[in-house]
Amino acid sequence: MYVAVRDFTVLWLGYEDVLSGVKDLGINSFELIVNRDLKERPHTDMGVTFSLGFDLSTEKSRMAVAETLKAEGISVCALLVNNDFAREDIEAEVRWIVRACRAASELGVGVVRINPVMRVRPNVSEEDYARLTAKCIREVISRTAGLDVSLGMENHGRVGNSREYIRKVIDLVGSERMGLTLDTGNFYWYGYPLNEVYEIYEEFAPYVKHTHVKNLSFTEERRYTRREPGEGYPKTAAPLYEGDIDLRRAVETLRRAGYDGDLTVEDESLGNYPKNLRPTIIRRDIEHLKGLI
Repeated sequence: MYVAVRDFTVLWLGYEDVLSGVKDLGINSFELIVNRDLKERPHTDMGVTFSLGFDLSTEKSRMAVAETLKAEGISVCALLVNNDFAREDIEAEVRWIVRACRAASELGVGVVRINPVMRVRPNVSEEDYARLTAKCIREVISRTAGLDVSLGMENHGRVGNSREYIRKVIDLVGSERMGLTLDTGNFYWYGYPLNEVYEIYEEFAPYVKHTHVKNLSFTEERRYTRREPGEGYPKTAAPLYEGDIDLRRAVETLRRAGYDGDLTVEDESLGNYPKNLRPTIIRRDIEHLKGLI
């Protein structure tokens, strides 16, 4: 395993560009977000907007990015696509992911992180959403046959963190190229008690292709009870080395399942701290994960 970081997180710290930030943090891999046209566009996350500075829209631009990464000794651990399988135009979501897979293949990136269903509509069941998600993913896999690129669906949002939904999607897709981006914090954010969070890691570890590593902190009385999704967030977000989740246990679970990929830092607690403290927090996050590896 190795430590990586989200591109957005690097810029949130105040670095002018992703590559110099990654190197300064003492790591050599990051997750790269790509928008619908794969061109450089401003990106908003956690209420903050940045321009990430990468264009993957043409073969020429992808070659230029690949050459820059090679010269800097930095790799991309995954491409991130913010699709939503609950949108009206499902075909547009499929095309977006297909384009990202092709770009990933050219860059030598083995995983495209995708969203599950993000916008919940009334009168649509979780099982219906699972069937829709699986249908879309099967279509992506069909259109990208022959590419050595996996899909990592993140446990994300009010549908995508459900154990039953994830189980159903994995079962219906039935492909080795379909797996998960395990977000270590999102199941806990969703409201699962801490002991059940570890059980979920055990269940889904064999399907993990990529990770987002975050942590949260609740009071003792809330830690082991079922909560509403997003309770107390973002104040409940915690540095990786301080939250309730035993990340050593999570890493060992992944290791036993044969996972040997990235541990990508996604510390969403930074907004709870002054700007001058954020770089120190991320450096401690990184050292914490390196110690677990």
